[in-house]
Amino acid sequence: MEVELLAPAGTAAIGRAAIDAGADAVYIGAERFGARVAAGNAMSDIAGLAEYAHGFGARVYLTMNTLLFDDELSAARDTAWAACEAGVDALIVQDMAFLRMDLPPVALHASTQTFNLTPERALFLAEAGFSRIVLERGASLAQIRAIRAALPEEVELEAFVHGAICVSYSGQCYLGHALCGRGGNRGGCAQPCRARYDLYDDRGERLVRDRALLSVRDMSLGGRLDDLIGAGVCSLKIEGRLKEADYVVNNTAYYHRRLEALGIGRISAGRVTCDFEPNPGKSFSRGFTTYFFDGKQAGVAAPEARSVGESVGVVSRSDGAVLTLKLRPDVAIHNGDGLCFRTPAGLLEGCSVNRAEGSRLVLNKAVELAAGTEVFRNLDRTFHPSAVRRLSTVVRFAPPVISAEDETGISAAVSLPDGYEPASNRELAERNIRQAFSKGGGTIFEISRVEVAREGELPFVPAAGLNALRRELLAALLAARLEAYRRPEPYVRPATPPIVPPGVERDFRANIANAVAERFYREAGFEAVEKALEVQTDPELTGREVMRTPYCIRRELGLCLREHPEERGRRLFLENNGVRLELEFRCAACEMAVIYRGRG
Repeated sequence: MEVELLAPAGTAAIGRAAIDAGADAVYIGAERFGARVAAGNAMSDIAGLAEYAHGFGARVYLTMNTLLFDDELSAARDTAWAACEAGVDALIVQDMAFLRMDLPPVALHASTQTFNLTPERALFLAEAGFSRIVLERGASLAQIRAIRAALPEEVELEAFVHGAICVSYSGQCYLGHALCGRGGNRGGCAQPCRARYDLYDDRGERLVRDRALLSVRDMSLGGRLDDLIGAGVCSLKIEGRLKEADYVVNNTAYYHRRLEALGIGRISAGRVTCDFEPNPGKSFSRGFTTYFFDGKQAGVAAPEARSVGESVGVVSRSDGAVLTLKLRPDVAIHNGDGLCFRTPAGLLEGCSVNRAEGSRLVLNKAVELAAGTEVFRNLDRTFHPSAVRRLSTVVRFAPPVISAEDETGISAAVSLPDGYEPASNRELAERNIRQAFSKGGGTIFEISRVEVAREGELPFVPAAGLNALRRELLAALLAARLEAYRRPEPYVRPATPPIVPPGVERDFRANIANAVAERFYREAGFEAVEKALEVQTDPELTGREVMRTPYCIRRELGLCLREHPEERGRRLFLENNGVRLELEFRCAACEMAVIYRGRG
C-alpha cells in the first residue's frame, strides 16, 4: 500500500512549500464553504497549486466541509465544478447534499466533521458514495482497525497524526454557537474549549479556578506511523490550515523523514532537501500527546492554551532578570527568543531574551525560578525552515534527438533544429553541452547525469541555443508528466442510499441544514425532528447537550467515577463570564457531555 502524507495549506504559497517539504497531498480552502473561513483562496491560485503538485504526482484536495444553507447550494455546486476544472483531486465535505448534487467526476472524502468513529457509520458513508473516510481524532488504534475491517478495500482511511485536537467529537460541538453564534460546522469556530473556566460542584464549592479545563494538548503520532499504516490508514494528515508556513514546512519535513526511515512507499516522487533539522518542538504546540490512540487515559489536558515549545534546559540560577541555564546539548539561545516555564500552580509564564550570553540570559523581566525548573523555548528567532524538492532526471544528447527521462520513467524529447555546423572541437562542444544541460533552470527537475553520444559528430550550438533547447526539453518533460497524471477515481453514487445506522441523533445534532440533505436522509430511512442548530432563528439551548467528548475532566483530576464511586452524587459545573455549563459523565461509553445551563 502506498501512503500519502497530507499537509495543510492556508494559502497556495504554503501549499507549494508543503509539497517541497515532502507532502504527497495538501488540503486547501476556496473563498467559501471551508471549515476555516479565514483560510480562503482564489480558484486561480488553487489551479496553480494543483499544477505544481501534479508535477510531482502529488494531490490537492479542496475543503468544502461546512453545512450548507438552501440558498448556498447553487454556489457550492458551482464551486465544485470550478475546483474540478482547476485540477483539484477531491472534495472534502460534511454536508450530505453533495451526494445529491450534479457534480463533476471528482472523488468525495467524508470530512472528520461527519463524526467517523464507528464501523457502522463509516460503512454507511462508504456505501453512500464516499471514496475516503476521514477518521475522528479521538479514534483509538483498536477502533481504526475495526473500521478498516468493515469497509470495502477500495475505500480509503485518513487519520490525523499531528496538530490541534478538537476536544469535542468532530461535527458535534455546538458550544461556540451557544456562547456567541460561532460554530465549527459553519467554519467560524470561536474555540471556547481554549477558554479559562472555574470548576464548581453543586454545593457551590470551587474546585479549580481559572484554568483551560476543556483544552487538550496537540496530537503527535510520529512514533506510531507504522501502527497506523498497519491498521490500514493510507493518508496521514497534519492539522493546521490557519498555521504559518514555518509550522507547515517544519512538521511536513519531520513526517516525511519519519516515513522515509520506515521505508514506506509514497504516492508522489522527488527528493527533498532541507536547510534545517525538522523538529516539531520548534513549532507551535500546547505540548504533545498521543491522545486516546491506545485507549482512554489521563494526562492529555493542556493546562494552558498557549504554545509550550521545546525543552531547552533547566535553571541553574535565577537572579531577578538574569537567568542561568544548564542547556541541553546542541541548544543555543538567541537574542529575542521567547521562553516559558510552569509556575508551581502548573500555569505557563513567559518571558523573552533581551541578551543571550551563552547559558547566561538577560530577560525582559524579573523572574523567580527554583533551581532545576524546566525551561522551554516557544519562539526561536533564527528558525525559518525551507526545503526544495526535485525530480532526478537524465538527459541524453544524441543528435538530432535530445531526450530526458525522470526518476519515474516519464520521458520527453525535442529535435535539434537544422542548420548547425559540425563542431571543429568535439571536446569543447561536449563540455558546453554538459554545462548547459546539467542545470535544472528553476524547474522541478534536477539533472543527475548528462549523456552525450559517443559516435558521430557533435554540432556547434552557441550557449544561448543550448539553453533554449534545455528549457524546451524540460518544459516538454513537465508537460508529459502532467499529461500522464491521473486523478483518483471519482466516487460511485448509488441510486438508493444505504440505511442510516442506529446512533444518529434526531435533533439538531443530525446536522441537516438544507432540503437536499433532508431528502437524502429520508431516502436513507432517517427523519430528523429538528433542523441543524445553525439554521434556527432563535434556538432554545438551555438544558441541551452542546458538546460530547471522549475527554473527561474527572479523569484528568483523578476523580474518575469508576475509581471513586463516592463521587457519583456530586454534580460538576464549569463557569466563565456568567455562562454555566453542567458536566455529565456517561461512564458506560466513557464519555463526557457538556450541557448548556444558560447565563447567570
